[in-house]
Amino acid sequence: MLDLIASFAVRELNRVFHVTPIKFNLWLGKSIGSLVYLFSGKRNRVAYANIKAAFCGEKTPQEMRRITRGVYKHAGQTFAEILSMTKVDKCYIDKYVHIENFERIVETVKNSKGTIFITAHFGNWELSAVAGAFKGFPLYLLARDQKMERLNELLNLLRESKGNMVVRKGFDVKNIFRLLREGKSVAILADQNAGASGDLIDFFGRPASAPTGPYRFAQKSGAWILPLFIHRIKGPYHEVVLERPMVIKKGEDVSPYMREYNHLLEKHIRDFPEQWLWMHKRWKATSLKKVMVLDDGKKGHLKQSLAVASQIKRFRVDEGFPAEKVEINTVKIRYKNRMARVFLNMVSPFITYRFQWHLKCLKSALAPESYENAVNRHTDIIVSCGSSLSSVNRILKMENSARNVIVLDPGPLLRNKFDLVVIPRHDVTRALLKRENVVVTDLAPNLIDPAELSALKEEIERKEDPEGKALRIGLLIGGDNMHFTFEKPVVDSVVSAVRTACGKTGARLNVTTSRRTPDAAEDVIKSAFQDIPFCDMFVSGKNDTDGRTVEKIMAMSDVVIVSGESISMVSEAVSSGRQVVVFLPAKRSARFTKYERFAKELQDKRLINLVKPEDIPGEVERLSGEGTRAVLPEDNKRIYEKLYKLF
Repeated sequence: MLDLIASFAVRELNRVFHVTPIKFNLWLGKSIGSLVYLFSGKRNRVAYANIKAAFCGEKTPQEMRRITRGVYKHAGQTFAEILSMTKVDKCYIDKYVHIENFERIVETVKNSKGTIFITAHFGNWELSAVAGAFKGFPLYLLARDQKMERLNELLNLLRESKGNMVVRKGFDVKNIFRLLREGKSVAILADQNAGASGDLIDFFGRPASAPTGPYRFAQKSGAWILPLFIHRIKGPYHEVVLERPMVIKKGEDVSPYMREYNHLLEKHIRDFPEQWLWMHKRWKATSLKKVMVLDDGKKGHLKQSLAVASQIKRFRVDEGFPAEKVEINTVKIRYKNRMARVFLNMVSPFITYRFQWHLKCLKSALAPESYENAVNRHTDIIVSCGSSLSSVNRILKMENSARNVIVLDPGPLLRNKFDLVVIPRHDVTRALLKRENVVVTDLAPNLIDPAELSALKEEIERKEDPEGKALRIGLLIGGDNMHFTFEKPVVDSVVSAVRTACGKTGARLNVTTSRRTPDAAEDVIKSAFQDIPFCDMFVSGKNDTDGRTVEKIMAMSDVVIVSGESISMVSEAVSSGRQVVVFLPAKRSARFTKYERFAKELQDKRLINLVKPEDIPGEVERLSGEGTRAVLPEDNKRIYEKLYKLF
């Protein structure tokens, strides 16, 4: 039914446009294009994302939005000209269409083995074929069939009304070779995604799947290739540009010729960006994926996000893509102030893509440098951790038509706005377990890999030649949060217990504090361990410039003692495969916290040993002969198995 209505509408519009002035037709087409732009939804977003992929860093979002609007206006004008095709004659072509380098077509068609014109969905490509026919060079047009059969046939009749022939469905490859052997000219659009059957060729700095067909035809048949582009100069006035012909010899690699055509197309698009049809997913089959990791300034959150990003890279490698084809970029996100963050989180669930309100809201909330760094990049996947970045993540997803992942629950209003939500088990409700986009983990995602720790241990031992087979203890101290505090009695108790444990077992010790560790607590720990003989390493978290300090300590440890107010730190210790002893600092209230629930769940699964500070010596002594744990949570596997949602 829709096909019948559409074909009837086109037929009637053609009758009207045949008698009305061409400039009026173009004005009407441009106006209709503007209306379609406002209500096109998905295609609008695809066009903008493609333009951003091509021009990010070169043009502002406002400029790219103007180009997107211009694409729809120009498409409306092109459609109006197609509906006006019956009024086009030789006088029309002579008046409105200028052909540059016309001698190239005259010379090329002398080739007895035929000519392949390759062009793009650029300018009014349909008019360029009509211009060729009126100049004495009719073409066989390879056109993709539309879904609506009646409308498709009507458009084909309009194309053929000026002397060209449309190669319809069922016209096989042998017939194309026959046409070329007869010295005929065939026109092919060679600018859209060719999927798995195409070759990856650089296009605007990014690999894109390009069709090999035109070049293979030329190589096997001896036909010459003539790249052709048409620009709209103003209103009905056009310029056809004939580039230098390509002659591909038998057995020759076609890739350089494909690159040359893509380079020419890119050059013409840069000159007239509104005149290319950006609405199709040109980079759908690209080998390169860009991952943007948002950093809220919390080291634990950043590590969790990077852990997810590493699984994305692993997924792509397992799919057969080189590791270097996954670009992971970290962008620091800073708000202007706390109220700006609260405002953005309040309005975020209700922000839409239209009219760039999403960018206006983001700009009002973020510090200028953060806004510029986040917006002036193109990305395919966005990863963040924590509720403070959920709104930024969602808005950047809209801006890039990207996929996105968040670690920790973003709240009921935003859960549907993420393609993947990674939530530790202690934060999960029954309702969340039923959601298809939720991955439940036992630990917080982290970058710790037991195999890499073993390699790091060997590297350290080669350099330092550690003494004998002494037990090694790692001590990881966190800091205050809203539920726990490192008061002096707790710190004194932990220090005393660790010294006693080392004395009882003859263990060597490595210690690090956190950036969150209170100064008073750090002073006590530093004075207790820094200069004693059995302490091989003491690193202050506030002054640490080595990004692998925690990994080095865990690599060299048999037992890791860690404060339980940091879920990230406990998760890293468990993932190391070492024996883990967890103690909790002093509580600020009697409320049962998620940190305690997390620790209890791990204790029940025998992944940690939860003790009071005074019980640390006995627990370390008990664990000293047990070696590493054989069983580790399968969190990375759970995340990995859901990553198909991002591609």
